[in-house]
Amino acid sequence: MLDERKRENMALESKDFFNHRTPESEPRGEEKDYKPVVPPIDKIVRAPNEIIPNPVPGRKLDPSVINFKYYNRFNYSLLPKQNEDLRLAFGITSATPGEGKSLVASNLAVSLTVGYRKKTILVDLNIQRPTLHETFGTVLSPGLVEALHEGTIHVSQTKIPYLSVLSAGAGRGRQYGVDSSTKRGERRPPPQTVGLAQMAAFGDVIYSLQQEYEFVIVDMPAINTGDFPILFASRLSGLLVVVDTTRTKKAEIDKMFRHLNENQVLGFVLNRVTDEEE
Repeated sequence: MLDERKRENMALESKDFFNHRTPESEPRGEEKDYKPVVPPIDKIVRAPNEIIPNPVPGRKLDPSVINFKYYNRFNYSLLPKQNEDLRLAFGITSATPGEGKSLVASNLAVSLTVGYRKKTILVDLNIQRPTLHETFGTVLSPGLVEALHEGTIHVSQTKIPYLSVLSAGAGRGRQYGVDSSTKRGERRPPPQTVGLAQMAAFGDVIYSLQQEYEFVIVDMPAINTGDFPILFASRLSGLLVVVDTTRTKKAEIDKMFRHLNENQVLGFVLNRVTDEEE
């Protein structure tokens, strides 16, 4: 049993312990309201990706695609004077394959550069079935796929002044402009794919190109094929839809609009229209 003196000492020690004031418990003066410093929105700078011109320009123009009778149809007053400084990034698509969207995209780009001297770039988003590198005689890779995965954007100047091409890149194991061939026993390089994981990177590529070019025209796959993430379209100013007047059915257009917001569509381009129909 503890004697009375020890009990009193223990009580005093306990009281001192619980009444002890640490520096944190000392009374403070008026507390200051500390807030994080956030720069104004207009001071935040978005850094564009590096754009590297290919030292070897396009070697040819495919006359079956690039033709005066095609691109001359776009040579009317598309750009009123009040919109001369306008910078746009828009996609060219269709409901189904084979409606002529790559032909329209190529000749619209030529029209803007020849008729308006607008610095323009064509982007090939047809990763599975690229064509623009063949139309303008540029290399296939490095191109868009590499830009989405690695950041740096490699572009090729065409034979037409003011017009450049960002080719599709090395999808399905293709390497630097030619299909990769493998010998027996060798492993083919894994393909670089384009999916929703690259949507932010696609937005960065489009933004970077807009800092350098007045018009960015994206040749896109047909909407109903499901060959690309349709949400990529949200990174563009809008879409032009090509319609083959000889075979496109209304049901195919209706199906396309089940995937697209109609507000994304800037207009339609009617392809294979006869003189009588005009």
